[in-house]
Amino acid sequence: MTLRPILLHMRRFPPPGYHAITLFPLIIYRDSKLAPSELRHETIHLWQQAALLVVPFYLLYLLFWLAALLRLRNWHRAYRAIPFERSAYRLEGLNDLSPCTAAFDWLRCFRTNP
Repeated sequence: MTLRPILLHMRRFPPPGYHAITLFPLIIYRDSKLAPSELRHETIHLWQQAALLVVPFYLLYLLFWLAALLRLRNWHRAYRAIPFERSAYRLEGLNDLSPCTAAFDWLRCFRTNP
C-alpha cells in the first residue's frame, strides 16, 4: 500500500512565493490547482517525512537549512541546498517513482555540494 497525501487548498497558506507545503500527512496548496510536478515534489516530501518518522525529518530539514544559510548567506540558495529539496526537485519529473527510492534519495544529495 502506498502512502497518499491528503490535499488541502487554502487561500492564505502557504505564504506568498510558495505554491505548496507538506505537513505530514497534508499537502497544503495556495493556488487553485497543483501542477503534476508540484504534486509529485510534495508527495516526495511526504514519503521522506514518513520514512524518517516525521519529527526527525523536520529537525534535519531545519539543521540543513541553517547550516546552508550560514555557509551561503542567501535564504533562497540555502533552501535549494537542503538535501530533501535537492532530491525532490531532481525526482519530481519522474512518473514511475517508487516511494522507497524517493524517501531515501536525499542521502545521495547529502554527499554532494550544491
